[in-house]
Amino acid sequence: NFDARHLAVLLDAGLPLVANQVQYSLLDRRPENGMVALATQRGLQLTCFGTVAGGWLSDRYLGAPEPAPTDLRKATVSLRMYKSSLDAWGTWDLFQELLRTLRAVGDELGASVAAVAMAWVLDRLDRTCGGSVILGVRDTKHIGDAVAARDLALEDFHRAAIQAVLD
Repeated sequence: NFDARHLAVLLDAGLPLVANQVQYSLLDRRPENGMVALATQRGLQLTCFGTVAGGWLSDRYLGAPEPAPTDLRKATVSLRMYKSSLDAWGTWDLFQELLRTLRAVGDELGASVAAVAMAWVLDRLDRTCGGSVILGVRDTKHIGDAVAARDLALEDFHRAAIQAVLD
């Protein structure tokens, strides 16, 4: 779980690393600031957590009003933790645009917003350094999204629609 600069030091010292654990999602793309390139160059895979941002990247929040801070006190630890990523990423209106885009992709592919969000990370990894996602499912009802994400094949026009919101 190192940033690119510190990871390069370890690799340069000859440590036989094969993976690095990083937070990576549509809302937190910090690995794209050097980590993905380093991992690709050095044959290192990324093991990614937070791919659905604690549940924010799900159908549950599509069309929902932004929760008040008092509502978040009752939320899960993950929702509270990843809210800072969401706030740093952009406004609630922009977040809703992202969820609508993910929902449209999901409608075409027969998948949930969460499955598309996980598939986006897996697709990025497949196109660069390789790797996997860590599943943080709280109960069995979320396992289907993970299985679906593994099998989703994003097309260039899906990637372009998502990228347009990210830009």
